[in-house]
Amino acid sequence: MANINRLSMRRPGGYGVLTFEPLGILEEHDTFTCPHCNKVCIVRPGSGTHRGFCFRCNGPTCGGNRCQVCVPFERKLEAMENRYRLHRLMERG
Repeated sequence: MANINRLSMRRPGGYGVLTFEPLGILEEHDTFTCPHCNKVCIVRPGSGTHRGFCFRCNGPTCGGNRCQVCVPFERKLEAMENRYRLHRLMERG
């Protein structure tokens, strides 16, 4: 019997079901969301996919190049909102 801890995450952020209609295949996977880019990642144990872990955010990252430096997605949203506000103020003159 397979060890269930090796087949999934201890605390997954979500659960995904993939269906492939023509073939009738149904796959179920644990998922998590990268705290840096907000990408939803499917957990496939043993796939060889390299992921990271951010100790500031205390969570797994997608492993992408953009996510190597800790810039939480919330901070990116705040920066976009601030740029929008500045742009609006400059338009008013």
